[in-house]
Amino acid sequence: MNDPGINRATHFSIVWAVVLAVLTLVEWHSLDRDPLAEQIFLPFIERRIEMQIAEAGAGQGATTDTSPVSSVQPRLQTQVEISFDGPLFLVYCFGPILVMHGIVLLSQRLRRSN
Repeated sequence: MNDPGINRATHFSIVWAVVLAVLTLVEWHSLDRDPLAEQIFLPFIERRIEMQIAEAGAGQGATTDTSPVSSVQPRLQTQVEISFDGPLFLVYCFGPILVMHGIVLLSQRLRRSN
């Protein structure tokens, strides 16, 4: 007893899950290469950018030249943190699947009642 509606919904579910997983992996890999320049399209991948002013000579030890011209100049340090929101990914993955199966089951019930 194979119902074509359930088969279509199942195929849609498999295709949707694979496409979403591939899109996520491709976008995550592009962010690994250049986290500042890449645009994020998927809502469950978040990027936080922190910019701090750090001294250029920090960690180099004491210098022998104490003239004011060679004073340590500040430089901009950028930290990028990329995070993945797992629960939101699951909502985006299983939400359309549940909606598709619900529509198919509702349409079957309406067809049987007529």
